[in-house]
Amino acid sequence: GQITTKELGTVMRSLGQNPSESELQDMINEVDADNNGTIDFP
Repeated sequence: GQITTKELGTVMRSLGQNPSESELQDMINEVDADNNGTIDFP
């Protein structure tokens, strides 16, 4: 499976956070091993 920036934003907002698109992209980039713009799970 994978998580996109949009999905990450949805989850974070449901937890009471309000990240900007830039912050979400930075979070994804920190753990995006193959640079495809998503967090991948085996």
